[in-house]
Amino acid sequence: MNVPPGWPPRRRRSPLALAISFFGVLGALVLAVGVTLLVAGRMVDVVGAPDPVVSAREAAPPDAGALAQELAGAHEGVAVDWDAPAHAGSELDPGLAVDHAPGILLVETVLGQRMGTGTGMVLTPEGLALTNYHVVEDSSEVFVVEADTGERHTATVLGRDAEHDVAVLDVHGVTDLPVASVSLDPVRRGDEVAAVGNGRGQGHLTAVRGTVLGTDRSIMAASQGSDEYARLTGLIQTDADVVPGYSGGPVVDDDGQVVGVTVAASDGTGAQEVDGFAIPLGVALGVVDQVLSGEETDTVSIGADGALGIMVAADPEAGVVVMQVDADSAAEAIGLVPGDVVLAVDGQAVEGNASRMSRLVNDHNVGDRITVTWRTASGEVREAEAVLQEAVVN
Repeated sequence: MNVPPGWPPRRRRSPLALAISFFGVLGALVLAVGVTLLVAGRMVDVVGAPDPVVSAREAAPPDAGALAQELAGAHEGVAVDWDAPAHAGSELDPGLAVDHAPGILLVETVLGQRMGTGTGMVLTPEGLALTNYHVVEDSSEVFVVEADTGERHTATVLGRDAEHDVAVLDVHGVTDLPVASVSLDPVRRGDEVAAVGNGRGQGHLTAVRGTVLGTDRSIMAASQGSDEYARLTGLIQTDADVVPGYSGGPVVDDDGQVVGVTVAASDGTGAQEVDGFAIPLGVALGVVDQVLSGEETDTVSIGADGALGIMVAADPEAGVVVMQVDADSAAEAIGLVPGDVVLAVDGQAVEGNASRMSRLVNDHNVGDRITVTWRTASGEVREAEAVLQEAVVN
């Protein structure tokens, strides 16, 4: 895929760009978040704000840039069986099999010793694609599978907007991938839609139908086991029974055209409890355009994070414990060893929270200097300045 000259530039990350993971990892799979491990044994909590923010206006049409214009009505879209009987009962809708979905991808990631899954979509025949950032966050490898053919490809993360939860991918070694087909019409309350995705990592696509309940919704969202919440705004809310694995996949209208990107769902086990939330298509494509411009913003980041080269685990009593130190790493250079407990980064306490420590480190660029404070196994408190290396995870 062609990218602008001089790309990628040096990164500049915003402290507002919180990397919050929602439900990219399924079942008993373990998601490596930052430098620790969180267990996502079910759909991760996505908690609605006490009074959801709902605009009185309907959603405006996306800002139709060149990429959106090229994808608009590109083909017949995703084949959803709209004539099938509606799901009945209190259980979650298992979804309808989708046999034809040009441009839709199953996303697989390597997260330490485990795997994560999600969904994505192709934007150019040369392999530009998008998914949710939380689907690929902290992965060391990314693979995509064409839903219609089963062909598998490697991919890399070109850039991301953690605040809007969008990641831009480059699929390797392709020149003629089918692309997704999109609609530029505004989404309105009452529209029939379907979320399409790799539900629960099943290895094929299903579609769960629903109705748009509102646009311009705001929610407070947190990963399971975390007490840190991030606000997502401007979302499309539907009553489709979205489950883990749909993340990053398309929400399509009743013509099979993409109008949004699934990002989150309310927590629940029954059909009456679960609503799906999607990023409007225009917002997602805006992130893509920004990444391809080569210019970073307060929310859009391009290139690799800075890293210490350690693996840690959060111990409720001890704090953030160093489990592994990579050879020739920034951490080894300052004397960190397994068993040490990290107390602060640049004078900011990590508070025994590995995710907080991850952000304090990863908000810096490669080559930046940070001050690390830690306690040794003998109880001695030490402090040293580390020069950050390039992260080996996304």
